Amino acid sequence: MHRRRIFIASLLALELAAAPAAAAPARARGATSGAAPATPAPQEPAAKVDAALKAWRDGKWITVRALLEPLVGEGRALDDPLLTETALRFLADATLLDEGLDPGIRNQLAAGYLARLFAADPEWRPPPDTHGQALYDLYEQMRAQNEQRKLDECLAERASCKADLEDLAVRHERLVGEHEALKKAFAEQEVEVVEKVARNRAIALVPFGVGHFYNGRKGLGAGFLAVEAATGAAGLGLLIYRNRQCEKTGESEPTLRCIDTSQDAVVRRRNAEQVLGIAFISLLALDVLVAQLTFKAYTTLRRQPVKRKDLDTMPETGPQGPGRRRRSAGRGRGTLQARPYPAMVPGGAGVGMSLRF
Repeated sequence: MHRRRIFIASLLALELAAAPAAAAPARARGATSGAAPATPAPQEPAAKVDAALKAWRDGKWITVRALLEPLVGEGRALDDPLLTETALRFLADATLLDEGLDPGIRNQLAAGYLARLFAADPEWRPPPDTHGQALYDLYEQMRAQNEQRKLDECLAERASCKADLEDLAVRHERLVGEHEALKKAFAEQEVEVVEKVARNRAIALVPFGVGHFYNGRKGLGAGFLAVEAATGAAGLGLLIYRNRQCEKTGESEPTLRCIDTSQDAVVRRRNAEQVLGIAFISLLALDVLVAQLTFKAYTTLRRQPVKRKDLDTMPETGPQGPGRRRRSAGRGRGTLQARPYPAMVPGGAGVGMSLRF
């Protein structure tokens, strides 16, 4: 770089030293003939580029380089990209055609200018039949190098992607194996299946412990049934005894006459009958109230451990068979059915009532 600057400075010094000697006769002729003074050198970048192009057409390669290198040399650029491209292109051509430079230096400088053009536009190419053959040869050489560099980069990227693909394939295969193992372990895991059915609250309105038996509280249902049966049987027994031992006399004001029984005993028996009747009705109401308060909307039919892989087949091939399961599914909520039936009682026939739920 320092050698290039020294060489350019020396060329400029030689041109400036030769300029006064050549301009002296011209000034003398102008003074004798009355010609106009010479125009000053152009100062604007566009004017300098035009002057460089004119010098290039005249084959003055040193002048072209002297005008253009201060504008675009050493990485400098003009405001107009098209003007910069023109300056770099003609500067590279003039550098290659300048035989006063060492061939190695010429190629190095021109390659730097063309590299800037390639960097600005990867598809750049010089216009045909405009510059010297050396510029086109250098352009083809650099273009081939750029294509080879791009090919090498693509091959390197492809090799890297291939290595990444192989690594990802190994990881994918490992993850697939782990997934299959987890899937198998998940399918073999046992879960508890609980089968429940809805209950009918109307059944809990039936006394004598029916609501408690329906709710699954057999002890409470048996207790209410026993107490209610004992209280009702005692009250009914007193009533039957009184009807057999006593009779009503008189039509306008009937009087109860009991055989071999004092009036006080009759009153006590009637009070006992009332107490037992009230107690019986209260027990029935309490039985129904407790059954409603402790009513369970759902009941659990069964609990069983089942593997997860068998969950999908349970509705068709469950432990109780498809028929039982269909009946359970179709039954829905429990229902209370009251059915009359004929009954034989002492002294004649009667009608009984059965409850089914």
